[in-house]
Amino acid sequence: TARGERQARALAVFLRSRGARLAAAYASPLDRARATAALVCRELDFPEEQIQVSDALTEMSQGQWEGCPKSEVYTPEMVNLMDSTQPDFSAPAGESLRQVQFRMMEFLNQTVVRLPEKVAMGDSLSQQNEAKGLSRQSSTNSVQDGPPWDLLYRLNRHSLQRKKSGKSRLQFVTSGDNETEDDFSPKEINQRHILHEANLAPSVTSIAIFSHATPIRCLVAGVLDCNPMISQRICIEDSSITVLEHSLKTGWQIKRLNDTAHLRLL
Repeated sequence: TARGERQARALAVFLRSRGARLAAAYASPLDRARATAALVCRELDFPEEQIQVSDALTEMSQGQWEGCPKSEVYTPEMVNLMDSTQPDFSAPAGESLRQVQFRMMEFLNQTVVRLPEKVAMGDSLSQQNEAKGLSRQSSTNSVQDGPPWDLLYRLNRHSLQRKKSGKSRLQFVTSGDNETEDDFSPKEINQRHILHEANLAPSVTSIAIFSHATPIRCLVAGVLDCNPMISQRICIEDSSITVLEHSLKTGWQIKRLNDTAHLRLL
């Protein structure tokens, strides 16, 4: 809708003003989520073709009830049955709140948590290749003039561990109706590469995820280790921002919930 497009544009401008830089973007397969993701990623100079679509982020399935009038579905008897069997009630061929929470948490822990390590590994391999190129060009005396290799080896392993402990920030956006160590031989490590790596601060990987209200509510309840029923007491509005942060020390933390400050002037 026109309103949904205005909200998505306001969201994109807000994220750009905050200096958001994405390492990855995921979206629900539904058109409204993909459209929001595309608009936001264009504004943030993130390649639209790199947006990854995942069924794990789709809206809660209502199965055979999809498209049916609520008055025909939510009879007094059905409402009583739903209340007495939550969070495991599901429409015929549909999903329950517990199932939605499970798939969202599985996506978070199986896909998202591992992404910063993959990004760091990719950067590390790239830098190793660059280092090998520099090593081939350097003189044979360059190794002898440097500090002992065992010291360089420890420095590099320490820097790799620091990178792995970096934080991962997730921007969850509703679309609305619109640890093993890497083993490197000291011979593969270049002095310049190591000294550069040793000075790096722990990295922060920002990931944008475009989903829907019910899945995000269930995910928040899951992060809090709560019964999925709690999700019904959480408000997630259209084009709102929910930020989760993960580190090895603290696990998942909710940094921002249902932020709609960017929509106030619409």
